[in-house]
Amino acid sequence: MTSEGQGSARARAIEWHIRLRHGDDAAWEGFAEWLAEDPVHAALYDEIEQADLALEPLLPAVTFREAANDAEIGDPQRPGSRWRWWGIGGGAAVAAVAAALAFMPQAATSRYEVTTDPGQRRTINLEAGTQITLNGATRMRLDRKDPRFASLEAGEALFQVRHDGARPFTLEVAGRRVVDLGTVFNVVHDAAAVRVAVAEGKVRYESGGRTISLDAGQAVFDPSSAGEPRVSRTAIGSVGAWRKGRLVYSGEPLSQVAEDLGRALGMRITPAPDVADRPFSGAIALRGTGPDELKRLTPALNVAFVPRAGGWTMTAARAER
Repeated sequence: MTSEGQGSARARAIEWHIRLRHGDDAAWEGFAEWLAEDPVHAALYDEIEQADLALEPLLPAVTFREAANDAEIGDPQRPGSRWRWWGIGGGAAVAAVAAALAFMPQAATSRYEVTTDPGQRRTINLEAGTQITLNGATRMRLDRKDPRFASLEAGEALFQVRHDGARPFTLEVAGRRVVDLGTVFNVVHDAAAVRVAVAEGKVRYESGGRTISLDAGQAVFDPSSAGEPRVSRTAIGSVGAWRKGRLVYSGEPLSQVAEDLGRALGMRITPAPDVADRPFSGAIALRGTGPDELKRLTPALNVAFVPRAGGWTMTAARAER
């Protein structure tokens, strides 16, 4: 996208940010269509949203002056009036935000956040040959000025990275670093651990002063609690298989299976203590969503899924009898 085209898209992003404060269904549908037109649109919208959050603490120090009808502008000191100053009109509001971004570069960081809801997937193209696919319930931080950086705050993502020896792609995750050496790799960050599996090429995994080289077909499990990172073999075909609705395991605990299922199906699944550490080996083919999918998977996992407030509990099959 040219600089002129990006400027136009940024102005459009500001307009959407204003409209959606009180947007109806039609507005949200139009917004979704605009996002689908170009991956850059989502990044620009995130930029405007982050800038607005940065500007908000400064509003009490700003005096809004208008020649007519000051009452429509609102008092920034008064609770609930944050968005009343947009009443000066769409065009003027866009101009005001654009001016704020231009004169307050310190308020608009180049870092922005990309998220997915449980059960949702999203693909981000950072630059030619570099693509990130986010699984459900994932939160990632990127940098508009540095397409060779990412930070996985939570969740799971598959990275397909164009190698550049002079500018290696670096992923930060829970205080660790994954440095690309020309590769395709999958990373999971949840409460239990950081897990990295390599499908192609090589990565350098850095954790607590240790550096581990991982080749294609290798994986590392780095627990959040006390314990050293553990390197193991992994089937190359299983790395990132969740994109095709397949989850593959070789002795992983059911607590991990529950976490993965919850991300993929958009459900909160909590393993009971009687099954959390039970190892599971096999492949799960996901065909749908919701309770019917859990019921279909019950025999293969030899568990029961019991509805609980806010989600489901995975427990031993005998508990349902």
